[in-house]
Amino acid sequence: MLNKAPTRVALVWPGGLDPRRVLPLAYACLAANTPKELCEFRLFDLALGAPAPERLAEELAAFAPEVVGLSCFAMNFPQALAAARAAKQAVPGAVVIAGGQHPSSWPEGVLGNTEIDFVLKGEGERAFTAFLEQFRSGAPDWGKVPGLVRRGPDGLLDAPPAMVEDLDSLALPDYKFINFGEYLRRGYRVYADSRPSAPIQTTRGCPYGCAFCCGPAISGPRLRRFSAPYAVRWIEALNRDYGVLWFNIIDDNFTFHPEAAKEFCREALKLRLPGLRFGTPNGIRAQHGDAQLWRLMAAAGWDHFTVAPESGSERVLALMKKDLRPAQIEVAVGEMRATGLPVCGFFILGYPGETRADLALTLRMVKLFDLAELFVFQPLPGSPVFRELLAAGRIKAGFIPAVNDFSSGERSYVSEELRGVNLSRVIFRARLGTALRHPLTALAHLRHLDLPVAAVKVLKQAAAFLAGGK
Repeated sequence: MLNKAPTRVALVWPGGLDPRRVLPLAYACLAANTPKELCEFRLFDLALGAPAPERLAEELAAFAPEVVGLSCFAMNFPQALAAARAAKQAVPGAVVIAGGQHPSSWPEGVLGNTEIDFVLKGEGERAFTAFLEQFRSGAPDWGKVPGLVRRGPDGLLDAPPAMVEDLDSLALPDYKFINFGEYLRRGYRVYADSRPSAPIQTTRGCPYGCAFCCGPAISGPRLRRFSAPYAVRWIEALNRDYGVLWFNIIDDNFTFHPEAAKEFCREALKLRLPGLRFGTPNGIRAQHGDAQLWRLMAAAGWDHFTVAPESGSERVLALMKKDLRPAQIEVAVGEMRATGLPVCGFFILGYPGETRADLALTLRMVKLFDLAELFVFQPLPGSPVFRELLAAGRIKAGFIPAVNDFSSGERSYVSEELRGVNLSRVIFRARLGTALRHPLTALAHLRHLDLPVAAVKVLKQAAAFLAGGK
């Protein structure tokens, strides 16, 4: 085994999502943390250049991988499945293993497709190495691979998500492997201005049980942190190699331990990087933080705060299992605004069980915020509410939310209680009202947007508003 040549592994990023907003960070993590003597990686990035399926098959056949890895979200699973079919056509003997958000949260749905042999749930940096060791052994014991879901004689053999206990033991992601410079040239940015931006993490895991979310299925329910010095090294490397000045902290629980978040801010301030900026585009928990933390975040480089109440109705928040009360939002927003920075609120409309009265409470809460993003509920496969809707016969097992469903007002899933409500109209009016109440903030926020994409979205909502469609 020690003399065996490295296993050829094709990592396919299936496309289907806008490369200006999504990039294959998971592959950068995998490439940096998999021993080179175990495998030879080659990336096939269909987001940066999408060959026809037959061309992909030709390129894969030329590389002749022994293992093909796929990572995907729910929205681009159809493209991932097409890539898996191309791989099996090109190299029939190759093993196809899928990971990422959708396979981790809905492995039974993914493995319902014979083109995919395994699902690796959770975090892959250590688990994929364990998979390769078993694959190369000649007599694999798949039960020794953390997070590996596979078919058995009596159905699926499931596993809890793989987790890395000591996050600081990980090597920094290899952004060169994913051709990050090309993503920047293509205009990659998420809620950032024109400065070069990149995603980073400070935590993994989520102890909450929000019914609409797949977070615990991906990274487990226990919160783990990268240390502040590790995060600073990550920032310094991206700034040195790519000139990045805007860092989006993409984990969901940056402020879960307020003192740790304060330490991060203090370490960031010590960097003294001119133009340094931070964002938390997934939002922060309003009940985890205090006035001192908000002031430190403002000093460290945040130019606005993002909070995710999801609903202004206490009844709907209970349905969501959000573990949050509207009164907590009001206090936190007041403290954040006292720093002089605007506060953006994230809201979900059309949640199962939400009534018109609940919707009215949410629209009232929207008025607390300087900026607002309103998303239409779409059940993510594998999430608790997805499984409830599936059991009740309200959706089918093969349901996949469309890419544009969440913020455009379009809907693949329509809740019974709000059937007939034109959510495109609701979203358009709420955004217009917010902009009219805070015109200077709205104008300043334009620098965070990809204006052509935003303009198309607004025009669609305006058309639906004028047409009065559903």
